[in-house]
Amino acid sequence: MFRPLASIALGLLIPLTVSAQASEGPKTSEARKSARLFRSQDPMVMTLSADFKTVFKDRDSLSTKTYPAKLTFTGEKGDTTTLDVQLSTRGHFRLRTCDFVPLKVAFNKEQTKGTVFNGESSFKLGTHCKNNDRYIQNTYVEYAANRMYNLLTPLSLKVRLAKVTWVDPNNPKFTVTQPGIWFEDEDEVVKAFGGKILMQQGGTGAQMEPHQMAINDVFQYFIGNTDFSVYALHNYRVMAQDSIGQYSAMAYDFDWSGLVNAPYAFPDIKLKERYRLTKVTDRLYRGVVCYKPELLNEVLGMFRTGKDSLLGTLSGIKELTPARYKEAEEFLGKFYKEIDDPKKVKEIFEEPCRRR
Repeated sequence: MFRPLASIALGLLIPLTVSAQASEGPKTSEARKSARLFRSQDPMVMTLSADFKTVFKDRDSLSTKTYPAKLTFTGEKGDTTTLDVQLSTRGHFRLRTCDFVPLKVAFNKEQTKGTVFNGESSFKLGTHCKNNDRYIQNTYVEYAANRMYNLLTPLSLKVRLAKVTWVDPNNPKFTVTQPGIWFEDEDEVVKAFGGKILMQQGGTGAQMEPHQMAINDVFQYFIGNTDFSVYALHNYRVMAQDSIGQYSAMAYDFDWSGLVNAPYAFPDIKLKERYRLTKVTDRLYRGVVCYKPELLNEVLGMFRTGKDSLLGTLSGIKELTPARYKEAEEFLGKFYKEIDDPKKVKEIFEEPCRRR
């Protein structure tokens, strides 16, 4: 059972139930404004200086340790600013696998005044994982996947590409410049909707707002991602909007998708055995909600009419090599061939749901 949070956490409880019918998605009273950092899509040029030998030794996913660092970046007017920040390591699988682990960057609010980080407490920074061409190119593709999701729904984490120069004052040979990804704070996202993050497992897709959930399900198939679970809150966050009695699901973390096709990624063993998935580029539709035809058609229509914009997130990244761009474009092209075939649409999105 997926129970509402206790009243001590959310105040007056309102029963949260949703019928699986077409709607307009999560409700917000105004166009969602993102943090200042994400209002530009120009890559941020920045340098991060710290004792990374010590920082990257912290591989405990439950660690609360922080490490001092200097963040120097080029501002909106071409000016250079240096901030004192605190770094902490984060993540799970990448925390164990990557040479450059994902980070959380915490700011001193007094120092951020007048900058793109003005008033912010912290942001997550995605890294290139390893100094390897495939990993570096995959960082750009992962960024594009997040931008595609942004184009489909406002209930998503905004992202911004960064050109990060990593410096360890104790090791001159360490210095390297590679891409990174800034991620919007999830709590700030849901505030724009008058909601709160619900960190309670047990929810199902059928209990989520149907329009947003349909976008999620089709998007996950679009990028070839099977590494998620609303029920277990794995690569999903659930937003509760008490004022209108609604749950909505927000997806994130797409590095295990077939689109990214990371060297470390592989299908879950249960999915591999049941559906004969041999690699992450094998698509599998994992939607468990039987959406009404008009809603499913509406969402598929969003992907059709938005094709140029969605693929444009890839073509707009000049650092992508022609070979990596072609690989990603061809992968997404297979999706479009499928949704242009009514028989395939029924086979992929309708029949499996009814069987389950």
